[in-house]
Amino acid sequence: MAVRKFNYEFNGVHYYRFSIYSLGSNIQTVYAFIIDDLLIDTAQRFNRENVLKVALEHQIKKIAITHHHEDHTGNVGYLMQTLQADAYAHPICVKILKRGYKMSPLSKMISGSVDKALLHPISEGEQIDTKNYTILPIYTPGHCDDHYCYYEKNKGWLFSGDLYVADKIKYFVSNESVYTQIESIKKLLTLDFDSLFCSHNPKVENGKIRLNNKLQFFEDFVGKVEQHYQQGKRSKEILALMNMKENYYYKVITAGSFTSENMIKSVIRDIKLRYK
Repeated sequence: MAVRKFNYEFNGVHYYRFSIYSLGSNIQTVYAFIIDDLLIDTAQRFNRENVLKVALEHQIKKIAITHHHEDHTGNVGYLMQTLQADAYAHPICVKILKRGYKMSPLSKMISGSVDKALLHPISEGEQIDTKNYTILPIYTPGHCDDHYCYYEKNKGWLFSGDLYVADKIKYFVSNESVYTQIESIKKLLTLDFDSLFCSHNPKVENGKIRLNNKLQFFEDFVGKVEQHYQQGKRSKEILALMNMKENYYYKVITAGSFTSENMIKSVIRDIKLRYK
């Protein structure tokens, strides 16, 4: 297994692509972002050497975490200790990393483990200041319960964690919520931004347009699933009716936790909660 990094810059934002390769294929890529001495997310444990080089180069003193998943927190505890840096995250994320994040064997094999760490909780209405910028946490659950995006109002920058990823997607983790993500995206679309610094697919221009595309995709998807469900169809039947093809490799290696059917199950689960 090999690790690699690539670096980019846009209008004062430095961002680095940290990838993991196995048998010549890229099996995971994530981005980390730097403004002044602030690092947003810390990539995978298996990229620790590359992440540390970047952090030392930029003299990182502060870290902001979007959410607890291993490709975002793999080095936060190590960097806090090595650099004497303060790290901030949603209170739920703080609790998870304090007690220790229990990962699946597959996630640990791909990304490496996540060490326990004592982060500082930060709430909406608070801010993280650097020499030249002010970063505001925006609570955006749906991908997970502790998800923050970070917003720089004066520059029109939105660091969106895993809320965007792409205009259209095909797979969901089992505990994701389509409805909650729709509400989070609508919340973000009230903000004034153009650069969408997504942790897996940055869009430095026309970012608001791309996020609106994601909203339209989700709303259309939900409408179709609801229609089929109200006709008495089950999730596997709806999958076929919507011409969605399951990736059985993903389904098998994740023990069913990352599938196309999970997107449909998410809608059905939220419908049941709505009318409970």
